[in-house]
Amino acid sequence: MLPTPVSHGRTRRAITVGPYTVTEAVYAPGQRVNRHEHGWPSWTLVMEGSLEERFSRVSVVARAGDVLTKPATADHSNEYGPHGARCLLIGCRDETHDAFGDPAVHTGSIVPALALRIHLGLGAATCPTDRFALEGLLVELTLATHRARSAWPVVGRTAWLNDVRDQLEMEFRTPPSPTELAHARSLHPAYVCQAFRAAFGTTMGEFARRVRFEWARAALRTGRASLSDIALSAGFSDQAHFSRDFRTRTGMSPRQYRAETT
Repeated sequence: MLPTPVSHGRTRRAITVGPYTVTEAVYAPGQRVNRHEHGWPSWTLVMEGSLEERFSRVSVVARAGDVLTKPATADHSNEYGPHGARCLLIGCRDETHDAFGDPAVHTGSIVPALALRIHLGLGAATCPTDRFALEGLLVELTLATHRARSAWPVVGRTAWLNDVRDQLEMEFRTPPSPTELAHARSLHPAYVCQAFRAAFGTTMGEFARRVRFEWARAALRTGRASLSDIALSAGFSDQAHFSRDFRTRTGMSPRQYRAETT
């Protein structure tokens, strides 16, 4: 599925991951957009500048660092501040997520924090494992937005959670999406993400990345394959991607690690 073009703004980057479309867009100073509505619920993270959206019964202002959420049916007009705005726009085509309630601005909470992490991951999603991690963050964003309305029970480590963990260990090179993992077990994706973190102390995305790293580290220590071959076999996009991840985790390059352990 191709990312949906941004109306009235200039698109910088865009990606579609599972049911989510993530777009970075820039709007001109004082730009106005006539009344319209979107086809799916959405988040707008304001990274620079400000914007005002006018709905039927209320008008809301979002400034840098805020996230504006609104349901699919919220018709509105937009007006951008005197310095314009740079925004991260997130839409979700999964109808099970369309329960945002009234438009709201989230300030200084987990919702803006997750949206900022998603923006950081937007340019790094170059391989299936990283795209999987990005979708996990998007599902977490959905969960955080719905948290006050949620009535899910607290979950311990159960058989299906162990099954998810085992599947991620086996398929870490090209992990199934959170949506696929959830639907295969007749569960909600946000519930699966929440339960996995509670049971194992980490997100599914970071778990898959850790498994990938451990596999590559073992290959360095016990095999003679080239760094490029190890990187591609482990599921990294290229050797540079492998080296960056390895150095972040160990403080040394793969070549240095191999020299010290073989």
